[in-house]
Amino acid sequence: MRQKVRGNIDPAPSRVAYRIMRLLLIPRLRLIFTLGFPSLLIFCATLGLFININVWENISAIKKDLKLAFVERPEFMIKVASIDGSSDELANEIREILPLDFPVSYFDLDIKYLHKVVNEIPAVASAAIKISAGGVLQINVAEKSPAFIWRKDNVMSVIDETGSFIRIANSRVDYPKLPLVVGEAADLAVSEISSLMQANEYFKDHVRAFIRVGERRWDLILENNVRIMLPQREFLAAFDRLMLMNEAGQLLSGRLSNIDMRLVVRPTVRVDTVSVDPLKTNINGDL
Repeated sequence: MRQKVRGNIDPAPSRVAYRIMRLLLIPRLRLIFTLGFPSLLIFCATLGLFININVWENISAIKKDLKLAFVERPEFMIKVASIDGSSDELANEIREILPLDFPVSYFDLDIKYLHKVVNEIPAVASAAIKISAGGVLQINVAEKSPAFIWRKDNVMSVIDETGSFIRIANSRVDYPKLPLVVGEAADLAVSEISSLMQANEYFKDHVRAFIRVGERRWDLILENNVRIMLPQREFLAAFDRLMLMNEAGQLLSGRLSNIDMRLVVRPTVRVDTVSVDPLKTNINGDL
């Protein structure tokens, strides 16, 4: 019986199906049905979505809320910045410059940009920034060491032993222990003064200022207003000879105005209007 029923079913398509199949054999109609209608449907749906402003705003609001719900989770929030290795003055300067308003999400931080900002501060030699446990932005700073006060015209600047600028000095009183260097381009030659001071630590407390003369040599002004004129070359040797002369005859403790060491083999002194021992100086003031 089952075989008879199956044998009575006509496998041929109906007339409607047959005509549709014949129409689909036409290339243009087949292209319209397979690409045209789906494209039109997608275009109409997209157009309707953009026309409906409220729907678009709602979608944007939902996306924003989902993002905030994720990035502002407590475990992703940075609550405070910790600055190590710097003075209080530099730490306050870093906090003022950093464009951060805590608490801030980890995903809103640009560590590379913050690193660039901190390293561009003149007083910073190097800096490393990382995020540590507990939501702390850790900033480790290597600060430049102030070595001199450089006065040019009416502006005083704090510089390190290489002459690199650190900050503007509002008053000489703020840095009473730093030596004063004066003159054009004096900051470019302070390494010479550093070597002189390292060799004569006990002497630096008696120097009021190091004056750069003609961008080529140094004059030293002592606390008793004596000016020591050093040569352009081999100034360390000239200064060492001056120290030996001072130990032998207490030269620097006398009433002198100038000590000219520009000719190391023939030092010259200029005295104030006081009596001078003729055994130690001749009429020209030569030693």
